Amino acid sequence: MKRLRIGLLGAARIARAGIVDPVAAEPRAILVAVAARDPERAADFAREHGVPIVAPDYAALVAHPEVDMVYVATPPALHAEWAARAIEQGKHVLVEKPFSLDAGDAAEVLALARVRGVHVFEAMHAAHHPLFRKVAAIVASGALGRIRHVTARFDVELAHTSGEFRWDPAMGGGALMDLGVYPLAFCRRLLGETFEVEAAAAMMLEGVDASFSARLRFGDVLAEISSSLTAPVLHDLRIEGDRGYLLADRIVVPHRGNRLEARIDGVSTVEEVPGPTSWTAQLGAICDTLLDGAPFPTPDDDYVHSMRAIDRIRAAGGW
Repeated sequence: MKRLRIGLLGAARIARAGIVDPVAAEPRAILVAVAARDPERAADFAREHGVPIVAPDYAALVAHPEVDMVYVATPPALHAEWAARAIEQGKHVLVEKPFSLDAGDAAEVLALARVRGVHVFEAMHAAHHPLFRKVAAIVASGALGRIRHVTARFDVELAHTSGEFRWDPAMGGGALMDLGVYPLAFCRRLLGETFEVEAAAAMMLEGVDASFSARLRFGDVLAEISSSLTAPVLHDLRIEGDRGYLLADRIVVPHRGNRLEARIDGVSTVEEVPGPTSWTAQLGAICDTLLDGAPFPTPDDDYVHSMRAIDRIRAAGGW
């Protein structure tokens, strides 16, 4: 059986959950190479996880003939550059979120990928889990009636440690870019790409939005999204319609114990939706596309829409 050979660019802490564990659970994929800004860190990572190739630098990894797809897990400021350099080498690319610093960079990557005929994916893993797929199916079925209101939140308290790019505006930090991209993606998946920003505000700290909130109008549906880098962990999605509501708790990492609560036509239900880790589900979808030719669940320009939405919220909020 052909296997998807993956090269990891950046031995960040997301790498274990984002690619090491999913590869262990997916027989159609293998992690063959790693590169990091610190070669010793890359070597340590390779020894710990049994990765056979330690590339001396990023350029060597994206050009390596044994790599089919590059997973770009660097700080966001480097995403678009190294996605483009991998594409130029004919590689498929999986890019950590946020995809880039702005929509212009994302659009340039998309144009290059289309010319070279390769696939580029944003690591919006949560949407691949059966929990979100079930939520989307219920909404699409019309069981909730006409959708009126959506609330989506994602908070994670993040320490001010040295070198933490999420507190660095130049590296693409901030609550909207790091966390808010998920609530925004859930709303876009459910309600489409056409919306107006009614209001947006941020609490700035050390040059980044430590927290933000936004009111988005998708036709006659009001969506309220928010995120914080200074509040305890919380991530949920609530959808209200004429006939009832859905509440999906722990929707960003649903494999750690989720809860789907619903009340439709006066009937209440509560369940946990089982499934693999959301990162494993994401890798499975990528393998389906690259190895089996199946269509990917989102269009090839999805990450451009994601960055455009982020740009519009930041512009409306003035940060």
